[in-house]
Amino acid sequence: MLDRMPLRIEVAAPDAATVALALSGDLDHGSVSQVAALTFAAGYRRIDVDLSALTFIDSSGLAALVGLRQRAADADAVVNVVALTPYLRGLFKMTALDQLFTLPPA
Repeated sequence: MLDRMPLRIEVAAPDAATVALALSGDLDHGSVSQVAALTFAAGYRRIDVDLSALTFIDSSGLAALVGLRQRAADADAVVNVVALTPYLRGLFKMTALDQLFTLPPA
């Protein structure tokens, strides 16, 4: 059995309109509640998400990111993926999430 890496979420606010999230570890059915529980102060307009340190993501993890995007859209904000691994870039393309999220240049 593979060892699970706990999900770690680092949150920063570089300015009043931006929230920066860095996710590391495993984003899966056992950890998606952490993403769902994230709350942000009023007035943010952008969430920058760094996925470059994720070691694993499953379909529930992808769904959690889509849910995060929807909550941001409901608050008139956008979610930008600012860093990701080549594997995740391929996964985003395969699942058409590259059409839903702004990704950094390859």
